[in-house]
Amino acid sequence: MSQSIHLDLELPGDLARFKLPAGVSERLTALLDKQDSGQTLTDQERAEAEGLVDLADTLTYLGLKARAAA
Repeated sequence: MSQSIHLDLELPGDLARFKLPAGVSERLTALLDKQDSGQTLTDQERAEAEGLVDLADTLTYLGLKARAAA
């Protein structure tokens, strides 16, 4: 069963510039490159990559919402 939740948040003015820190972005790129080259990720690496992708998606979404609200 699917549910929808609506949240009203006050966004900081500089939220539009939020992004993954360089080291975190480099780690995600390394994991994705490993996967793209045909190497199998360990369960831990796969979970890490999925979490980092989720975080990147969330920051992107919040940045877009902040720009739209400005």
